[in-house]
Amino acid sequence: METGAGPVRAFWARHPLLGSGIIVVLCFLTGLGSDVLLWGPERADPWSLALNAVVALSLLWRRSLPWMVLAVVVAGDALAGNTQVMAFAVAMYSLAAHRSLHAVTAGSVGSLLVLGAEAVHRSGRDGLGAFIFFYGITVIGSVLVGANVATRRRYVQALLDRAAQLAREKEQEGRLAAARERARIAHDLHDIVAHNLTIMVRLADGATAVADTDPNRSRKAVERAAEVGREAMRDMRRLLGVLRDGAPDVPGDLESLVETFRIAGLPVTLRRRGPDPVSPGLQRVVFRTVQEALTNALRYADHPSEVLVDLDYTGPIRIAVTDDGRGTTPAPSVGSEQGLIALRERAALYGGTVEAGPRAVGWAVRVTLPLSTEDTAPTGDAASTGDAASTGDTASTGDNASTEDTDD
Repeated sequence: METGAGPVRAFWARHPLLGSGIIVVLCFLTGLGSDVLLWGPERADPWSLALNAVVALSLLWRRSLPWMVLAVVVAGDALAGNTQVMAFAVAMYSLAAHRSLHAVTAGSVGSLLVLGAEAVHRSGRDGLGAFIFFYGITVIGSVLVGANVATRRRYVQALLDRAAQLAREKEQEGRLAAARERARIAHDLHDIVAHNLTIMVRLADGATAVADTDPNRSRKAVERAAEVGREAMRDMRRLLGVLRDGAPDVPGDLESLVETFRIAGLPVTLRRRGPDPVSPGLQRVVFRTVQEALTNALRYADHPSEVLVDLDYTGPIRIAVTDDGRGTTPAPSVGSEQGLIALRERAALYGGTVEAGPRAVGWAVRVTLPLSTEDTAPTGDAASTGDAASTGDTASTGDNASTEDTDD
């Protein structure tokens, strides 16, 4: 039975006029009465035929105008000599299927009052029992079937609306995930390209400056620039591997990072207290923060005498990178202010805070990260995308003393 319900329903949905025609013919025939059906139309008067025709034809508008159809059927039943039980059942079903429960209640009560009064007027009180029986069963059955159809229709529509809403939410989530991934890739690319190019440019400038006076030192600077370039290529391949395979991003080595900046001419002092964090995510945050702050100092600090990297792991992780560059000349480039945003996003994943700004002399970047079990764990959507906040840069604009910044 279930297997045939779908095709049958689909057939009538494709041929609505055929179904309406069958209903009209059946209601017209049943409204004529048994005498007319047995002995022919000569037993019916023209008035009854006309009323039955009007009542039957009105059922063509039962879906769009169920109230009008019910009024016509009730009027026809009251005026005709024969009852219109089938037409009345169709009208009540249409009202229940296409209108609210309050409308069905009002229509049922009003119709029964009108038809009951007409039955008492025609047959006296003796015909009231038969009227209540037949028309009561008709109303109850028609309303129950129509209400069931209406409930099912609303349920199916609710399912369709829910499916459409889920599809929209899924599409929106996909767009948000793509946006987060693009931001992560952009931050990773910046960390690799901007940092290494800054060092390579500084090494190349230094090699050019001492090429005539100190060839050995110039050659070492060029060799170091080549090594930094190869490191950048390795970092790029590692980034592509993370994007392709989802492999974890391995934190870099702080000692090698600091030594690279020293070779580039930045007087970096590294100071540590306490054991290093266990979490690879925290290690990446520390490494990226130091890398970005030192890159800023290399680019914007004007002849600093010391750049101090202070890492305190004894309690909550505290990262402080300060320099005493005076910034007497304009910065050679202006950042996009995306780096500071990225740095704060990176720290926020671990419940940390970022402070960056000028000191009395120089510039300071300070990051605080709380510790928990196994150091800590990132929170939020970005944690599922391979520590999206582990990439980024510090940004502001101007010279070192007042507006030292990270490039974009």
